[in-house]
Amino acid sequence: MLDPQSRALLEDLNAMTRQMDISGADDLAVAARTQAATIFKAFAGTSPDEDGVCATAITVDGGDGARPARLYSSEAPTVAAPALVVFFHGGGWAVGDLDCYDGLMRALCRLSGAVFVSIDYRLAPEHGFPAGLDDALAATRWAARNAADLGCDPARIMVMGDSAGGNLAAVVAQHARDHGQRLAAQYLLYPVIDGSRPHEAYPSRMANGNGDLFLSRDAISGTLAWYLAAGGGVSSDPRVSPINAPDLSGLAPAYILVADHDPLRDEGLAYARRLDAAGTPVATEVVRGTIHGFLTFGDLDVCHATRRRIAEDIRLRQGSPAG
Repeated sequence: MLDPQSRALLEDLNAMTRQMDISGADDLAVAARTQAATIFKAFAGTSPDEDGVCATAITVDGGDGARPARLYSSEAPTVAAPALVVFFHGGGWAVGDLDCYDGLMRALCRLSGAVFVSIDYRLAPEHGFPAGLDDALAATRWAARNAADLGCDPARIMVMGDSAGGNLAAVVAQHARDHGQRLAAQYLLYPVIDGSRPHEAYPSRMANGNGDLFLSRDAISGTLAWYLAAGGGVSSDPRVSPINAPDLSGLAPAYILVADHDPLRDEGLAYARRLDAAGTPVATEVVRGTIHGFLTFGDLDVCHATRRRIAEDIRLRQGSPAG
């Protein structure tokens, strides 16, 4: 059952989406980005948890040259050498940007004491697989090389992403293990984990994916098609569907968070079970009463409460005191 705030937000969000109908747009990807930016801004809310943070425009290594990024650090650090968290935003590998996630980054930075770098990776369909992934991998390597210069602990490089960004974070964690880069943690927030199986393989996609609960099955299929078309990727590739990796042992400890009214809930939980069976430490949280994307909807109390729990986990991993 949806909590009252999530239900009210959904009513407003669905009304806005109907008003901004983009089905006849000449360039659907561009129209979808404009629509997403409007939605993020409308429901971002405000919170004192976002105060006391310095945000700086920087560039980081990408797969094909430098990429824009935004560095978030506390104005009053609570730990001498904080963790450095590399963040990949959601949006089906096709929409979303640094501004859409600014509030979430500020809050997690302030609450955890960690330093965050949010990556503006290349988007599909103009830049299909593996462009966005290559940017994510290069940015994570950049973070490891530059952590000390940023005042961070090189032994505490973490990756985090939500939705399609969670997919990138999961794949980056697998790649890091295979190529000798040690990560301290991977935070997968309602991630896209499996693009290879039909929707019917996951009951949550069927129960929650008709479009009334923000994320739809059509959107999942459509953005995956954009991601794969230009680069010629295949959905069964573990770099697209990380649940298909044959070996999930030895990965960075995982924190997997899902929402119970999210089409992606069941694949996130399935990945958590596979990680656990492989001996990879995993903490799993199912957030009740809310929907996909809720961590960016600052009008929701559940958004702020969950941000604080994620930040507490980061604080524990970096050994910093409570904020």
